[in-house]
Amino acid sequence: MDIRVILSVLYRASVVLGVERSVCCGLHVVLLVRMFLTFCLLFIGLHVSDGCILVNRSESLRITAYTGGSVLLPCYCTDLHTKPQTGFTWKYNTKGDEWEKISSESGQYRDRVQLVNGQSQGNLSLLISHLTEEDGGQYQCYVQAVGNVYITLTVKGCTLINLKSQTITAHIGGSVLLPCSCPDLQTTPKGFTWEKRNVFKSRWEVISSESGQYRDRVQLFNGHSPGNLSLLISHLTEEDGGEYRCGVKQSEHIYVRINFEEDPSKSTAVVNVQTRPTTSIPSSSSSSQTPEGTAFSQTASLEFFIFIPVLLLLAVGGVFYWRYRAGQRRVQMESGEQRGRKEQGTQDEVMYSTVVHSNTARTPTATDAGDKTEYATIRVN
Repeated sequence: MDIRVILSVLYRASVVLGVERSVCCGLHVVLLVRMFLTFCLLFIGLHVSDGCILVNRSESLRITAYTGGSVLLPCYCTDLHTKPQTGFTWKYNTKGDEWEKISSESGQYRDRVQLVNGQSQGNLSLLISHLTEEDGGQYQCYVQAVGNVYITLTVKGCTLINLKSQTITAHIGGSVLLPCSCPDLQTTPKGFTWEKRNVFKSRWEVISSESGQYRDRVQLFNGHSPGNLSLLISHLTEEDGGEYRCGVKQSEHIYVRINFEEDPSKSTAVVNVQTRPTTSIPSSSSSSQTPEGTAFSQTASLEFFIFIPVLLLLAVGGVFYWRYRAGQRRVQMESGEQRGRKEQGTQDEVMYSTVVHSNTARTPTATDAGDKTEYATIRVN
């Protein structure tokens, strides 16, 4: 039972007893008892009412938050385990001196506000989620018979920076980043879109990575920085050229145009291979040559320098081999001619002789003087 109830019962009993025994005991004893009990009631009442002492009581705090995020409005007792006996409320200043009680069941704060006093009864702070610019203003944490704390909340929204039209030069097959951001990268805009102008239909069409011309080729960078709304387009084609715009509000846009030009690194590499690789031709595009183009040019020059000596060696070897084969053929021809002459001379000098064996003597007769044939008779004893 509450001690105040006990004291109240004792006080009333003393009154009754005082009336009945006023004659026997005297009025002064009863009055002293009643005064003591009254003092006890007053002391206990003041002690209970002072159980929660607000931190920053009667002060005004300033807090800054961002759209789309959350904010904690602080209000708590010095002793977080002390529960206010008289109750407390959170209010929002609508205009002037008019204050409206905040409720999570209706109004602009429906399902967006939450108290955090579940574990600590003396923590009366209020959490507001999914902030909008309309949530900015003055708030009040009021504890009856104790005091209040005033808080001024500023909610920053997204106002696009650098609204001037921009032109970006890109290369077919490459990638391009279209810039668009809020002044504070931690700001989460209520909504934004990227669109491209269709010149044939004279209208703006929303860009989507899930369908259409930009399927699996576009990417946003607002994962870690909600205020970074830039768009990356990869594997560019000629159809990607044109005018784009980024918008967070109906009347606020950033316009970006994409123009294409020939990749200087590729053109320079082709010239270096087809012309004279050993001679560097200064041009305005040499300063913009990429490291890949330079490496390719150096590799082509090195291969060219290696190919020329090999080709010369093959040519010299071919000449020597041809001369060697020609010499062999000449020697063979001369040897054949000499052999033919010797054979002809041997045939001209041949003398034919006929040996006739006969037992009778025979007078030698010359048959053919023209052939220089000599016949002789050989006698056999």
